Amino acid sequence: MRLKKILALGIIFLFIGVAVAPSINSTVVKASNDNDLVEVTSQACGIQGFGNTTVKLTKQQYQNLEQYLVDFRARLNQTTTREEAVPIFKEAVVELNKYGLLPKGMSVEEAEKLVTGGYLNKMIPKNIKSLEKKFPSVFSNNSNFFCLIGGNTNNTMFIGPSYLLMYPMMALGGFGALLVLLGKIILAIPFGVLAVLFEFLFLFFHSSFPIPMINYIELGDRREPKSPDEGWVNSIGKFGKKNWSGEFYGDIYFFSGLRIPLNPEDWWMDHGKYFYLGSALWANISYEPPQYK
Repeated sequence: MRLKKILALGIIFLFIGVAVAPSINSTVVKASNDNDLVEVTSQACGIQGFGNTTVKLTKQQYQNLEQYLVDFRARLNQTTTREEAVPIFKEAVVELNKYGLLPKGMSVEEAEKLVTGGYLNKMIPKNIKSLEKKFPSVFSNNSNFFCLIGGNTNNTMFIGPSYLLMYPMMALGGFGALLVLLGKIILAIPFGVLAVLFEFLFLFFHSSFPIPMINYIELGDRREPKSPDEGWVNSIGKFGKKNWSGEFYGDIYFFSGLRIPLNPEDWWMDHGKYFYLGSALWANISYEPPQYK
């Protein structure tokens, strides 16, 4: 009887460990003032193998960085073609490097390749026009395709491939723990096996998967009550130059580039304020809230 209780407690702790594992593996991004210094973190998106970089800037340096972001947008507004925009994105990488804000282990050349779409080229269909005819709703006036993209928005969430596994993992772990508490240990075993499997997949995608399969940006919060994103997004791609400013909702798929959280409270899975620049396979942004049937 005592052995059975010990086994039940062990299984409960296993399920709890699986359920909370994402919070252990998460990275808290923060910016804080300490003796007139401001912590700023830079992160790579859409590629593995490069760690986050956090630097401490003086208030003057931070203000200069903020002003550069304003100037970056102004320069993008003056461009009309992708060819004109590429040097601006590369210069932004050089500027961030001056502040030490390239991801850990990433060179200027690698960062330039990342933000200008060098890792996405193989994903581009040869005949976009044929896709446009087959899927007209995808290629709407609100969309751009294979585009350089830069943005500064305050209600934004980044989702990588590993986090898509988090919800089923937590659900399996929680349901399994509930069965153990109800004394249904035998029924809980399959849920435990599946939860551990999802945990291994989560760790694999989170730490070592080399291809930016799914790196998704959600602009605006779709949960009720819906709240739009606010700020600006500039894109230059296959469908020309498309910019959005003010309040909007949108999705950016297969994003690869750099992001800088601009709020102390921004967590890895929360809507927060970010500056980001890079390239995306598809961007779809609208001033109207999404309608779900």
